Amino acid sequence: MYALLDGQEQLLGILQSYFRNAATYDPDVADAGSTTYFSAVGMCFVYKSAKAMCRLKPTSHLFSQHNNLLQSSASRLRDVHEDPETGPLPDYLFFVSFTYAYRHLLHRSDTITTKTGRDFILAILQYRDRVIPRKSIEVGFFNSYGWVFDDEWPCFVDRARKYGIVVTPVAEEPLEDLTPPKCANNHETDHLSSDVVVTILRDHDASSAKIVDD
Repeated sequence: MYALLDGQEQLLGILQSYFRNAATYDPDVADAGSTTYFSAVGMCFVYKSAKAMCRLKPTSHLFSQHNNLLQSSASRLRDVHEDPETGPLPDYLFFVSFTYAYRHLLHRSDTITTKTGRDFILAILQYRDRVIPRKSIEVGFFNSYGWVFDDEWPCFVDRARKYGIVVTPVAEEPLEDLTPPKCANNHETDHLSSDVVVTILRDHDASSAKIVDD
């Protein structure tokens, strides 16, 4: 038991560093498959690490530290929408987070029953709803593991929905009311309206031939 906790603690420390770097990592397309960080090896590490961390229980002293990791990653994925000047889009972090969260959903870990875990998944859904992540990272990182993102994403969305985690459509702002204000004097309003109609009709009669010709 102590050996398991010790291993999880060491792994959590590595994961915290990995996610922190992933938040700012902007890989070169040429690096795909040629570096540990941007290859199937990296994908394998993230997926298998998630499998190990799925065993964390709420009673573990590491549980809150793990929640901090998820919370900071969720915040970074949302920063791009709140502040467009934050730099390159964190597409790599998106795929890392997606891989990690997907394993927790498949395993039905205790993490996704927490507010932080659910918010982490929601941040991933929101990012994909607003951004189309770069294909080069999808192919060079996620798909290099033998998966196909376009096949796995619908499954992820469906599993998240079963937990009640869905992206709420952004409400559209109401159209501006262009109705002219009413005048206090009704007679004045009638007089103004009449003048406007007459003017429009005259303009239309004077230019109707030209409009038809155009």
